[in-house]
Amino acid sequence: MAEKNVNEQKLSGWFLALGILLILFGFIIIMFPVAGTFTVELLFGVLLLIAGLAQVVMSFQARKWTGFLLSLIVGLLYFLAGLMLLFYPLTGAITLTLLLGVLLFLTGLLRIGMSFKVKRSSHPEWLLFNGILSVLLGLLILMAWPSDALWVIGLLFGIDVLFGGLSFLMLSLATGKR
Repeated sequence: MAEKNVNEQKLSGWFLALGILLILFGFIIIMFPVAGTFTVELLFGVLLLIAGLAQVVMSFQARKWTGFLLSLIVGLLYFLAGLMLLFYPLTGAITLTLLLGVLLFLTGLLRIGMSFKVKRSSHPEWLLFNGILSVLLGLLILMAWPSDALWVIGLLFGIDVLFGGLSFLMLSLATGKR
């Protein structure tokens, strides 16, 4: 029993440290959303580059596979998309912001539709609320696009990091009380 308390205290300490760190990063990103946008965009470019390279290598490892050519083409497209994001970060940020606005708008419409399909016992009002919020966010982004492209992704990322930090802080407090 004492060992469990020691482990929970260590875990609580790690949650606390991570929570504080994420809260600080979240505030910094919110204060500098343009830097946050380009950081996310460049990171996404690197991930696409790595994924594309891995898929191309995998394609050649399975050369006799019937899906070789399609797999190779997909890998090359990922790789090229990653290169484009890395070499043209402004165009990438503008494009990703447009995609985010469209994604939020369309998923919001789908959530609103789903809210009318789920049973009353499932509390569809939360789904409806989430759908309306997503539609509004999508519309706000799309109506201001492309002028908002430099800061929107960074701001949203900063808010996400901040709330992630708050979640770990609360988890630390809850774990420490046991």
